[in-house]
Amino acid sequence: MIAITRRRALLGAAALPALALSAPALAQQQTMRFLVGFAAGGPTDQVARLAAPGFSEVLGQQVVVENRTGAAGNIATEAVARAAPDGQTLMVANVGQITINPHTYERMPADPMADLVPVAMMTMTGVLMVVHTSLGVSTLPELTALLRREPGRHKYATSGAGGIVHVVMELWKQRARVETEAVHFRGAAAAVPDTLAGRTPIFMDTFLLLDSHLRAQNSVLRPIYHTAPNRSPAMPNVPVAREAGLEDFVFPNWFGLFAPRGTAAAVVERLVDANRRALAVPAVRQRLEAGAMEVAANTPAEFRAFLEREHRAYGEVIRSAGIRADA
Repeated sequence: MIAITRRRALLGAAALPALALSAPALAQQQTMRFLVGFAAGGPTDQVARLAAPGFSEVLGQQVVVENRTGAAGNIATEAVARAAPDGQTLMVANVGQITINPHTYERMPADPMADLVPVAMMTMTGVLMVVHTSLGVSTLPELTALLRREPGRHKYATSGAGGIVHVVMELWKQRARVETEAVHFRGAAAAVPDTLAGRTPIFMDTFLLLDSHLRAQNSVLRPIYHTAPNRSPAMPNVPVAREAGLEDFVFPNWFGLFAPRGTAAAVVERLVDANRRALAVPAVRQRLEAGAMEVAANTPAEFRAFLEREHRAYGEVIRSAGIRADA
């Protein structure tokens, strides 16, 4: 449905040449900020914090991650859109902020497709559905049957109204003809405690976020399916959607780097190079791959073309399904 196309010690050969964003920037030793629109501990935050040390090493300046939560990432989007286009304030964003929110929110404080410069994609993964063992199900057909027998009784958690989890779950509900109520949290990490407690026994998010809970002794979570085209080596026993009976139900959850509109092309190119080199560090790549994430660094032109396709495709399915951020 949607097209797929540690610090220093962890950074391998630490003798990377420092690349200045600009002479004044380096002279002033400015601190670069990665704004994240979700709470610390969530997948977007994890990607930003894994990448930040590599950017710091390559660019020769401090890089800090700052969480600006709220409105499914829109608050962070607005902050970056209004920031000076000097390459010092950037955003690590996910699919929901850029290509979904414009279709699910009636009003946006900033247009992410127009007010931001797409620097490069960073990583890509699918979305994993998990259920609490209290439901007594272990497969998608079993979950579907349960929800049909007990319509509206069981709740599901999302990382925010109108985000990718909300959209994918609402599309699945329509496809499966089931009823379950959404409970929206301020980021994926905030949804985990209620899911572990069984208050919201159905949840979808990245394996990077959920793997420690799934691997825990006496885990109360069971993985049901993954919205990727093929099974991940990180979780080879988890079926993808088509294997669970959902044909053409593929939704990539990607994470990318964005700058304010008006950022100079030379600055963007240096950021593209820093992104590629930071994500190529073996320790970073291994951690991402262990979390079922694929390193997907690309160019601004490639990233923009991808975003335009995603924006159109999500717009079509969201309008058809009537999904809103306040629903």
